[in-house]
Amino acid sequence: MSDDENSNKKITITQQVEAINAQLRAFGREAVQEIKMMKDGQVIGQVRYGYKPQYVFDAVNDVLLPENWRYEVVSKEIFDNQVVAEVKLFLRAGDEWFCKGSQTGQMQIIKKNVGDAMKGAITDALQKCLSLLSIGSDAYKGLLREVYHSGRQPQATPPRSQPRQQPTKTNQPTNELPKIAGIKYQRRDGIVVATGNSFDKKELLKSAGFRWDGSDKHWYKEVSTTQ
Repeated sequence: MSDDENSNKKITITQQVEAINAQLRAFGREAVQEIKMMKDGQVIGQVRYGYKPQYVFDAVNDVLLPENWRYEVVSKEIFDNQVVAEVKLFLRAGDEWFCKGSQTGQMQIIKKNVGDAMKGAITDALQKCLSLLSIGSDAYKGLLREVYHSGRQPQATPPRSQPRQQPTKTNQPTNELPKIAGIKYQRRDGIVVATGNSFDKKELLKSAGFRWDGSDKHWYKEVSTTQ
């Protein structure tokens, strides 16, 4: 594989990770959980905050698509009170699959339900694997406590692979927006809405800074009201 092909693969994966994290942030508080270690009815250790697994997997499936990632269970062990599982994560970039290493997860066995504990251990390991790609990084940066308690979203940082963009001015003509086949733009109060057949154009729209509005079913981008 040439240097240009390697560079394109890295950029594509980086953009996909940024899109996944943007979608997790858009879920808001409903995607965040409080994680406590309990013993004899008392909280022990530090209370942590993380993303609920299903929201992480939904965001990964939406951006990467289910056929472009998979995992393998390397090993699993059942002890008296917990299950431990080691998992490898595989991602497809172009025509190639690559592995981002393996991680070990664990889950307590509750009421002798080994099956649920096994599923939880695999899920725990898989989320750790995804964290190696910086997926769900707000959790590891300690940004989710405020989201959980206040309902506000953490401030998104600009992508490392792209320069910080200046706010779009309202007097900017629509033809300065990215030219995407089948997509037209409408200006509304403080936003630009992408209209047309956007189903297979979502990656291009995401890379241009557009977000998906699930309630109104359209892609939009905020613009500055300053001149």
